[in-house]
Amino acid sequence: MFNFKLPYILLLIPIVTYLFFRKRASGAIKVPGIQIIKKHSKGSKKHLLGKVLIYLSTIFMIFALARPQVTSEGKIIKKDGIDIVISLDLSKSMEARDFNPNRLEKSKEILNTFVDKRANDRISLVVFGGEAYTKVPLTFDHDVLKNMISTITTDDISSNNRTAIGMGLGVALNRLKDSDSKSKVVILMTDGENNSGEMSPIGAAKVAKDLGIKVYTIGIGAKEIPIPGFFGTRYVQNNELDENLLQTIAAETNGKYFRASDSKEFQNIFNEIDNLEKTKIDSRSVYDIKEYYEELLKIALLLLLFGVFFQYFKYIRIP
Repeated sequence: MFNFKLPYILLLIPIVTYLFFRKRASGAIKVPGIQIIKKHSKGSKKHLLGKVLIYLSTIFMIFALARPQVTSEGKIIKKDGIDIVISLDLSKSMEARDFNPNRLEKSKEILNTFVDKRANDRISLVVFGGEAYTKVPLTFDHDVLKNMISTITTDDISSNNRTAIGMGLGVALNRLKDSDSKSKVVILMTDGENNSGEMSPIGAAKVAKDLGIKVYTIGIGAKEIPIPGFFGTRYVQNNELDENLLQTIAAETNGKYFRASDSKEFQNIFNEIDNLEKTKIDSRSVYDIKEYYEELLKIALLLLLFGVFFQYFKYIRIP
């Protein structure tokens, strides 16, 4: 926004204009008609150039004294981000094709979309099967994280048809236990039941509760699994997922359990988690003021020098 700090000084402009261009009584004396003098006589307008330049110099000085300035509003933003650990099951059952193309690939696709929405948060990736380890530590570098998510496979971890849910949660908690973030969240994604590992899932949930870490659990898998056969495809009940366990973990930590039985539900789950765990953003307005009086004074000085030169040395007015 453009304004003048001392706008009342602009009232001098009409006064100065009047003083410069008012008509004065002529005190001319008659001289013999000499041709060389004609160009400096009243009939010539060149003698006005110096006066006009001096006038413009004065106007610029008045504008400078009025302190023209441009004020721009900005915001200082304080972001209170969330630390999130994604703990993803990489057991062989994640290759099941009840999702297109399979459970793992659909999980990777939705996770990358979720990461894009969490620009202000540190995110980590933990993977588990028969064992568990950290694939990506907590980071703001989401490009690295997304690249790692895109390239993981079930071969990245020893599985042997085992799923150590307790270990997957335990490693995730280890990533968050020293975090100073006000909000700490684990998103635990699995399609099976706990049948391996040194740490029990319930024990890990109690640790999460003590640490103030919220756990969202996601059970992946269609409620009925298609089984192709000689007489066509038949559907059988999916009994591999231990929903009671995942519900208990979520309830113990003040989190929430979700069942992803199809692609649309899967996407809606992460949209809901995104809404539930909003990053706190505080902002206050600041104002940047840029003044222009120095530039105007430089222009005024330049005009004054030229004006004096033309008025008193170049085009001297002889009445």
